[in-house]
Amino acid sequence: MKLNQYPEAIAKLQRQILDLDQNIISLAESVKIFEAEIDKAIAFDSSLKNDAQRKAKKIEMQQSDGDYYQSSRLLKETKEKRDSLAIDLELVRNRFTVAKLEKREAIAKLEIEAA
Repeated sequence: MKLNQYPEAIAKLQRQILDLDQNIISLAESVKIFEAEIDKAIAFDSSLKNDAQRKAKKIEMQQSDGDYYQSSRLLKETKEKRDSLAIDLELVRNRFTVAKLEKREAIAKLEIEAA
């Protein structure tokens, strides 16, 4: 990659990360809404006598609720994708730094030869 192409590549990755961050926020809100609905159903279920029963029922409801499961899975996948892009972004930034240092070194060598 040429030195002048790095800023655009960095900006592109930053935009992708921003989009994923916005997706993550939206998905996290959806998951919280599903969890609140499950908690509400459990709170008003008089057949559940203790915490162990409530926890078991919550797990059962989470596993049987397709929307909750899908939102949770998509949230996890989106976070993983975001983390991967963050690594890619750091790599491009580091390569940009190395490329700048190499150019500076070449300029310094030219100045030494000229002197």
